[in-house]
Amino acid sequence: MRYGRRASLPIDPWPQASLGERMSVGLVLTFLLLVPFCAVGAALVVISALGTHIYRSYDLGASLRMRIERRAAGR
Repeated sequence: MRYGRRASLPIDPWPQASLGERMSVGLVLTFLLLVPFCAVGAALVVISALGTHIYRSYDLGASLRMRIERRAAGR
């Protein structure tokens, strides 16, 4: 024997909304999610470019220092 009301969600939360209205809401929600994903992607590209630049600069600086030291040593 059951007591009380049975809790259930409605099958259609917007029964009067047309297909165009539903699509527009879906598109807005999709674009709202795309903005943070694009920002994160752009940040990752910038961070990787900076990391590559720093690595190459350090590597170039180390090789130049080694050449200068060799020349100063007379080799």
